[in-house]
Amino acid sequence: MMRWLATAMALGLFLLPLCGHARSVRDCTFRHTVMVLDDGQGVFDGMMHGGMWLVLRNTGPRACSLASFGPLLFEDEHHRAIPVRWQQAVAMPDSVLRPGGQVRTALRWVSGNAFDPGYCIMPATLVLPLRKGALRQAFGRSLCAPSGMPPMLEQQPWQAGPERQ
Repeated sequence: MMRWLATAMALGLFLLPLCGHARSVRDCTFRHTVMVLDDGQGVFDGMMHGGMWLVLRNTGPRACSLASFGPLLFEDEHHRAIPVRWQQAVAMPDSVLRPGGQVRTALRWVSGNAFDPGYCIMPATLVLPLRKGALRQAFGRSLCAPSGMPPMLEQQPWQAGPERQ
């Protein structure tokens, strides 16, 4: 009896890592994740300020891990990086996004040339890098800054959004 119990325990301990690995949550991929920009019906807009919600939604059939996402980037129409300063850049939460689930973060910036001297640029694309690929969304909004400095953006902490029906 003790021999059987010892053998069963050894087998169970051997298989435990395999079972744990089979249940691990995979990284979110660009194939099953959608990035949407939502202007909040103008709630972010002011005389010289702009902003929006950046929403990520899991459209895949399984839960996925948000840990694979990198920091937000901007690109011009030739896919070259556009330098920006982040007043507050917030890392992606190390959490799981269920099928149909979404998370969002608010982005805010100066959208009018309020600086003397100043300038404005209009990035073509907002990019969210992943380990294997990237999510891209047309941006086309004005980012303004004092001359000689890159535009500055503020990012609010990520928060869970309501699940999509």
